[in-house]
Amino acid sequence: MISRLHALHIITTGRQDLEEVAAILKRCPVSFIDVLHIREKHRSAHELVQWHAMLKPLLPQTKVVLNDRMDAALAASADGVQLTGNSLSPAEARAIAPTGMTIGCSVHSANEAAEASLQGADYVIFGHVYPTGSKPGIPPRGIAVLRQTVIAANVPVIAIGGIEPQTVDDVLSTGAAGVAVLSSVLLHSDPVGQVYAYREALDRTKHKPRRGFT
Repeated sequence: MISRLHALHIITTGRQDLEEVAAILKRCPVSFIDVLHIREKHRSAHELVQWHAMLKPLLPQTKVVLNDRMDAALAASADGVQLTGNSLSPAEARAIAPTGMTIGCSVHSANEAAEASLQGADYVIFGHVYPTGSKPGIPPRGIAVLRQTVIAANVPVIAIGGIEPQTVDDVLSTGAAGVAVLSSVLLHSDPVGQVYAYREALDRTKHKPRRGFT
């Protein structure tokens, strides 16, 4: 993985099949993507391993992590696992993770971020920051709460939720270590252009992360 100040995480949408996602990634400048999350809640562990087997070779410089399913992450020898409220705890995952496996944790408050970092998470994803179609009817948590979360966490914080290239700089002003996006890349009419736009916004900022993503 290329070392950068701010990371770009792209998350699969759960609304596309494997071949469609692979075709999009083949067109994209994948070296601009720091982490790809395979987040397919409706798929079996076996299917998730198949997704990893097809997508990882397309992303030689990118960490590919499986969301929620530690069993699938272990079976696939994935670079990492992204834990949720329904997953193992970070401490439980750390106890069985092989050396070098990255453990991320999805959080929704400063307290949850602090607890995840104490339990051994390498980073947290916090959201949602702005209104987003994937969370209809749920008010966004906003920039102020993101800033509180960055301060509370002893690990890098990646922001998610309604973030567009033009709002990346405001997000990074909180000390966040990067952004995570779903449909704004993989369901966009110009996913290639979007990857370029996010990468440029991340690299152009003068803000420094409170804790850098590695």
